[in-house]
Amino acid sequence: MKTNTQHTILATAIGVILCTGQLGAQESTATGASEQVEQISVVGIRSSITNSVARKQGASQVADVISAEDIGKFPDLNVAESLQRIPGIQISRSRGEASGVSIRGLDEVATLLNGRNYFGGASELSINRFASFEDIPAELVGSVVVYKSVSADILEGGIGGVVDIERTNALSLSGPTLVGSFKEHYGDLSKEWSPRGSLVAGNKWDYGSNGGEIGVIFGVSYLEREYREDLVRNSSSTAIVGDFPSGAAPDGAKTSASLNSSPAWGDRERTVYSLGVDMSLNNDTKFFFDSGYTEYSTAQLRQEFVWGFSGSNVIDADFSNMDQNNLYPASVELSDMTFDVLSMIDDRHTTTYDLALGFETVSGPLKVSGEVSYVDTDNETNFHNTRIRDNWDALPVTVNNSGFPSEPPSFDLGNFDVTDENNFNIVQWRHESRQLAADESAAKIDVDYMFDDGMFRSVEAGFRFASLGTTKYVQNNHIFDASGATYGSEDPLDLVEPSVWNNFMDNYDGANFPNNYVAVNPTYLLSRNDEIRDYYGFTGQASTENPRDSFDYVEDVSALYVKANFETEVGDMFVSGDFGGRYVKTDTTADYFFDTGNVDGTGAPIYEGTTSDKNYSEFLPSFNLKVELNDEFLLRVAGSKTFSRPHFGDLAPSLYLNFEQGRGNGGNPDLDPFTATNVDLTLEYYFASGGMASSAIFYKDIDGFLQTSESQENIGGNDFVILRKSNGGSGTVRGLELAYQQFFDFLPEPFNGLGLQANYTYVDSDVPSPNPLLPNITLEGLSDNSYNLVGIYEDDAFSGRLSYNYRSDFLVTTEVAQEGFGQLDLSLAYNLSESFRLTLDALNLLRRDHFEYKAGDKFNPYHWITTEKQVLVGVSYTF
Repeated sequence: MKTNTQHTILATAIGVILCTGQLGAQESTATGASEQVEQISVVGIRSSITNSVARKQGASQVADVISAEDIGKFPDLNVAESLQRIPGIQISRSRGEASGVSIRGLDEVATLLNGRNYFGGASELSINRFASFEDIPAELVGSVVVYKSVSADILEGGIGGVVDIERTNALSLSGPTLVGSFKEHYGDLSKEWSPRGSLVAGNKWDYGSNGGEIGVIFGVSYLEREYREDLVRNSSSTAIVGDFPSGAAPDGAKTSASLNSSPAWGDRERTVYSLGVDMSLNNDTKFFFDSGYTEYSTAQLRQEFVWGFSGSNVIDADFSNMDQNNLYPASVELSDMTFDVLSMIDDRHTTTYDLALGFETVSGPLKVSGEVSYVDTDNETNFHNTRIRDNWDALPVTVNNSGFPSEPPSFDLGNFDVTDENNFNIVQWRHESRQLAADESAAKIDVDYMFDDGMFRSVEAGFRFASLGTTKYVQNNHIFDASGATYGSEDPLDLVEPSVWNNFMDNYDGANFPNNYVAVNPTYLLSRNDEIRDYYGFTGQASTENPRDSFDYVEDVSALYVKANFETEVGDMFVSGDFGGRYVKTDTTADYFFDTGNVDGTGAPIYEGTTSDKNYSEFLPSFNLKVELNDEFLLRVAGSKTFSRPHFGDLAPSLYLNFEQGRGNGGNPDLDPFTATNVDLTLEYYFASGGMASSAIFYKDIDGFLQTSESQENIGGNDFVILRKSNGGSGTVRGLELAYQQFFDFLPEPFNGLGLQANYTYVDSDVPSPNPLLPNITLEGLSDNSYNLVGIYEDDAFSGRLSYNYRSDFLVTTEVAQEGFGQLDLSLAYNLSESFRLTLDALNLLRRDHFEYKAGDKFNPYHWITTEKQVLVGVSYTF
């Protein structure tokens, strides 16, 4: 989706860059200035931490930095895994892999790549506005900067903060460089080994007589991962009322109305390429070209039991364990239930590429820099599922809830044989195809004028224009669903097979689910799709978009900023900082369809196309003040106004429906951006080499933040619980961060290699809630308490790190909360020589299981999720 406007931006800006850079080069050649570029070599955990601390100390903003140990040696397997160890940051996970971050309770975190906007990946609803960290290989990252306070020159959009991912600059290489690694990845639930590896190669050369250099760095990373995650969901409940052989049902007694249980398994494959070319004509003029390409594929498969119960079918129940908190009887006997086995495959393929071309030139007190950039991401998803249902007129069952709420229920199906396919009818075939795309063209120019003396050291100004567009098209082909006709128990294509769930939820003592059963093999839904359609006479996949799920959105952004940098001495204290403002104007156009409420002659709803335009602007002032009290103590004060735009999927009015669960996600095209006024105060103490202790307090006043609420909606004759975002009122977030780290090199050998990192974060938020049961709530995804403890050891041959990360309870949505949990990880490395290194990583050693419950009631369980322990063994080579 490349508009004429975008092509014009790129062509014009490239011309400006080349012309301006050439003028700077001619002037620099005339002056004959020459200066050697400083080389910094970062090797080992300690050097990485020391470099990170030095950058934090020197930063103008409230910021934290993570640096690679060396080329291709980022501290963790995933960038987000490293970020979770920074105070104030909490992460979300996808199938055991870190994928998203929030800063101080807000997940609207702008993700930059070398200072420019970067996004990618996709949800069910849209392309993500920000980057998905699982798409970014740690091996190709040089460092990551987390800005908790901003200055006027930093790109807007992150109300929580900004994460800037920095690829390695080729001119930082000391000469020919070749780094490679290979690892095998094992999960204890999937029982599979998967490969991952990376290669980084580069060099730099001198040229010309004016100190010119040119550097090239190329990286490739490949990952394949087999995974599995087990879950049981208590979707809804039904009341138990009346008299039974065991006695009368107490007030409020209930049992599950719908239970889902399934393993989710599959594979992920990711290949990433990066190429950087950095050229210095002399000390005053530089050019760069930076690019990357990511190809990410994942196939997720599930075979899910869906149990349906009705309170009217209760024969008897054991109410002896019930009290005012726990309203689920220890056991419930029902005369009839519905028992479905669903087979599903969700096949996704995403490609993302980015490129940037820029320059920087200095002429006397004036520095001018410019850049053009382009990001493009495309996603195609095919979702298939089928459902088989029991054909018994009365299927009795006894449900054992004695482990509630800490353990899922168990079942006794009597003499019903789940391994006999004659006991089931095929009642559903579905296929949905989604095409999502987004791209952005951007150009910017920055000017920095430096003063020789006086308190004001420089004044910066800049302009940026970006045009971003995203589309969503969905084709649905509901061949027939569970409410329609069946194809009986015959299976002429042999799609139904015996299946086995090995060790499903075995870590729960009370859980008891059928391990042997029959189901349609979910791989057939994709590999034999044409054969299935042809045999049953199904029409081909719809080629036209479903109007309900079509969305085309364009966003043009113009930004102008001015910033003044100052430094002075007050007594014995050195004071520096900046202040300024950023003005941002946004124009949006959304094309979509809405349901008129009328139907055509066939009873199908009639949709009408519409266009919605929005225009808004924000002025974002900011200041950062740094007071160096002495050589060791540093005080910071920062204030700013930030804002975030709604995610694309939250804006799209379309729906993503899960027919199996009777749930869905929907967008809201009327969403507005939301703002925050931020204040930070920090006290930092730097000692020894890499030693640091810091404290910070922060306050955010948020206006118009987004919240997720549930509502019951009838769509196509079926009832669904739909989750949608809406703008809330105003709320506050405030908190405290404490951090400490030190290497104990004063201890005698071998203990002088010991080190410790520890931090704690407390965040308190108070926002209005759409849930009447919770009039005041915390922000979604925010844990009040979180902490990290990291023990480190390193000597010339060996290095190791044992880290524990904990976060307390938090809201998943305004209706569902998750119990707090901790994760223990281990990382070991042994140097066989200067070039070869053996590595061992063990993740989730304590098996970090999840328990979710209906918000406000821990005795009303919603989700039990079992995750994998993971082990990686590997070797790396450095030249």
